[in-house]
Amino acid sequence: MTMLVTQSIQIRGLTAEQYEILRYQCRLAKNMYNVGLYSVRQFFFAQNRCLSYESNYYHCKDNENYGLLYSQVAQQCLKFVDEAIRGFFKLLERKREGKLAARISLPHYLKKDGYFPLVYTQPNIKEGAIQFSVSNQFRKNYREETGKAFKAFKFLIPPMIKGKKIHEFRIIPKYNGRYFVAQFVYEIKEEIAENLDKDQCLSLDLGLNNLVAAIDTKGSSFLVDGRKLKSMNQWYNKQLSKLQSLKDLQGIKRLTNKMAKLILKRTNQVNDYLKKTARLVINYCLKHKLGTLIVGVNEGWKTSINIGKVNNQMAVPPLGETPRPHCLNFVQIPFHALRQQLAYLCKRYGISYIEQEESYTSLASALDLDELPEYNADNPKTYQFSGQRIKRGLYRTKNKKLVNSDINGSANIGRKSKANLFKKREVLEGLLDAPIRYFIV
Repeated sequence: MTMLVTQSIQIRGLTAEQYEILRYQCRLAKNMYNVGLYSVRQFFFAQNRCLSYESNYYHCKDNENYGLLYSQVAQQCLKFVDEAIRGFFKLLERKREGKLAARISLPHYLKKDGYFPLVYTQPNIKEGAIQFSVSNQFRKNYREETGKAFKAFKFLIPPMIKGKKIHEFRIIPKYNGRYFVAQFVYEIKEEIAENLDKDQCLSLDLGLNNLVAAIDTKGSSFLVDGRKLKSMNQWYNKQLSKLQSLKDLQGIKRLTNKMAKLILKRTNQVNDYLKKTARLVINYCLKHKLGTLIVGVNEGWKTSINIGKVNNQMAVPPLGETPRPHCLNFVQIPFHALRQQLAYLCKRYGISYIEQEESYTSLASALDLDELPEYNADNPKTYQFSGQRIKRGLYRTKNKKLVNSDINGSANIGRKSKANLFKKREVLEGLLDAPIRYFIV
């Protein structure tokens, strides 16, 4: 079995003119996306139906932006439009069935001064590098405007990918085209681990001071320290807040270069920390022959965490987006990225991956086998549990035994997932042992 994975690297070493060409091509891709989106929106207004990709292609292929883009890139822009409009119709169907309460709207146009990725589905590979392909019309216009022929340039394939089959190559603009990321989508073989026992599980509770609290169905537990990552994030927010204040004083509207560099540094640090954490967890599963990984999920949790002072901290924006100075709620670590990395590694090694809703898992006593209800926002109830959390990091059971509160939560997540071995008292006795703490460096 094979699977597709993505390797991302920052594009460096180009000339100023070459960077300008990338920006221009990404601007054309944005234009092409908007052209395709206009076509499907107008068709929806007139017919109240979804315009197919083939029909949209027929309407858009003579547009000047299409001619200035490499054909693969232009077609991918229209396919992104097709995915967006089909996603809208799926949401519309769920709305009609009463399964979705939120307001939905048609996909929006991209900003006039924005950029869009360049996607090559059949990259031109020569001598260990991917050639930057452009259309004949672009070459002609380039010669007319500059008086010289367009000189092709290339992107070196990373050493770890050489020899592998590359299915797709993308150029992703970041922070209004200040820099670019190259993404190589390539094929690898799944490294299915032998002798994994699917009945043996590792349950994870994701948090802040303890990024990961884990207990397995053999009664062993460990913690992955998250305080370094938390400190890193807090420093970033303070620095970004200072730069935002300077930007406001100078009346600058857009993201500054210093802010972009700071965001890039923080993003790289966080990604490195999360990937090392995911690798540690998966290696533990492989070493102990654990065939199932259970991860607690509660999408609304981070909006309710109180970490104290927030008046000098700004929200952390997604990679590539401009920070919003009016939003002062401290947005926490991107746990979704950690879950995605765990899911990818699980698939690679043949480990079953389960995401489990985790309401009340921090309140219930795992050792006392408390019942674990599921939170219902439409009909909230108050429940009484055998034990209680007496202070940060410490939970007291019905029989006055003290256990690590995060490990207690991870055990409850395992119990809630219907993993039978987590319901055995002899397994839960492992809660009484002090967990091993790992530090990411």
